[in-house]
Amino acid sequence: MHTINVKDILNKHMFTVLFSGGKDSTTTLLWVYNNVRHNKWNVLFVEMVGNTSSLCVEYVYGLIGELGLKDRFIHAKTEDFFELCRRWGMPIFKGYRWCKTLKLEQFKKHSHHFQVVGIKKSDSRLRSRFGIVSYYRSTKNVGIHPILEWNDEQVMEYLKENNVSLNPCYKIYGHSGNCMFCPYADKRHIILTMKDKHWRNKIIEILSDKRNEKGKFGRFIRDRWLSYSKQMVLR
Repeated sequence: MHTINVKDILNKHMFTVLFSGGKDSTTTLLWVYNNVRHNKWNVLFVEMVGNTSSLCVEYVYGLIGELGLKDRFIHAKTEDFFELCRRWGMPIFKGYRWCKTLKLEQFKKHSHHFQVVGIKKSDSRLRSRFGIVSYYRSTKNVGIHPILEWNDEQVMEYLKENNVSLNPCYKIYGHSGNCMFCPYADKRHIILTMKDKHWRNKIIEILSDKRNEKGKFGRFIRDRWLSYSKQMVLR
C-alpha cells in the first residue's frame, strides 16, 4: 500500500497554512515551520470581527513574530459578527450557518490552492472520514492534514517540545477565543465564556432577540446557552 508523504507534497508546492490560534492549528503551523524547506508558503488568520477575543489575536501576532513569519502573514477580517446576527439571525445549520460561509470566502480569496489544516480524526465523526490529503468541494482547494492521526496528548507534547505556550484563552474560556459565541459550543465553553461580563452581555443581547428564534432548533440553542449561563461552576 502506497503511503502518502506529507513532507514531500509540501516541499514541492506553494501552500497556505490556515491558522486560528487554536492548539491544533498552532501545532500544524509549527510542524510546517520545522519540516518544509522552501519559503513559498503563507499563513492565513481569519478574524470574525466582534466575536474573536483580542487575546487570541495577540497570541497569533506574537507567535507569527517569534517565528519570523510577518512577511508571509495575512490577517483577513469579516464584517462584525454580532451586527450580522442582528441582520441575519444566529448562524445555525438549520437556518443559515453564514459564519462558516464568510470564513470560506476569505479562504478562497487569500489562500493558495493547497491548504494545510490542523484537523484530527479524533475531533469528530465527520473528521474521522478525512484523509491526509482531501479535496474541499466548497472551495475547490486541496487540504493537507499533517496531524490527522495525532491525539490531544501528542499535540500538547509537540507544543512543549517547541517551547510554545498555549493560547491564554484556553485557561480563561476553555477554548481558543477564535469564536467566542458558537451555537454549537460545548458546556465548558459556554459556562466559562458567560462568566466574562463583556461577552455575557453581548451574547445575551443576541439570544434575547426574538428574530433569532428560528424554529425548534433555534430555541434549543438559545435555551441551552441561557441555561448554562446561570451555572458559574463547572461540574
